[in-house]
Amino acid sequence: MGGVFGALFAYDVVQRVAIRFGAHAHQRAVTGMARAINRATLFAGTRHRVEGKEHLQPGRAYIIVANHQSLLDISMASDFLDLLEPRYVSKRELARGVPGVSFNLSRGGSACIDRKNPEQAIAAIEDLGRRAVRDGFSVVIFPEGTRSKTGAMRPFREAGLRALIRSAPGMEVLPVTSVGGSRLFRNNLKPITRNVELAFIVHPPVVPPDPTDAEAFTAFVHRLEATIASALPERDSEGRAAEDER
Repeated sequence: MGGVFGALFAYDVVQRVAIRFGAHAHQRAVTGMARAINRATLFAGTRHRVEGKEHLQPGRAYIIVANHQSLLDISMASDFLDLLEPRYVSKRELARGVPGVSFNLSRGGSACIDRKNPEQAIAAIEDLGRRAVRDGFSVVIFPEGTRSKTGAMRPFREAGLRALIRSAPGMEVLPVTSVGGSRLFRNNLKPITRNVELAFIVHPPVVPPDPTDAEAFTAFVHRLEATIASALPERDSEGRAAEDER
């Protein structure tokens, strides 16, 4: 995975230069980093599959709701959805100590939240939603709250998603299924699993309900979970770790 680490270190420098020329220039650097990371995984025999980009409407921003399998979820979104210039709801621990990634999250307009401080987290998410409406960029949120080591989806947490939808009225929700990241990194890079297919599946956008209607919103979240889980391998969607290819 030397290519991945090389891309992270190189684009940490590139981002620091690009951001001097504005947000759009910085986003181009982030896209370049994401593509370099994704291409580096090809040397491990990884295959990439992207479906559903025809659901995207040109010039429209979305609240992108995805399951979370690995840090590659961020590089896949920044690469395959680059025209949406996505920002992220991320735990604050990632805002420091990770070359390339930390600079993007801390300086690129994302929301870095303290999961132990709900008040700070909700305020940061609401600020991100307002900026998304104002500036026309998309936002990626992983409502599971943490990565799944097995690929099986965890129940979605409603609070952050509700805050984001409440603060970004008029934005449609774009469900996305990420597949394969948990298998690729099942050994924590020691080594990575070879010959894994990484899939990024975009579902049709949906209009969210009024987030103040608790019953309707909970039902909406359950529908999102079902939509995203429908594209997972059967064993993942049933809560059992999928067998890894080697």
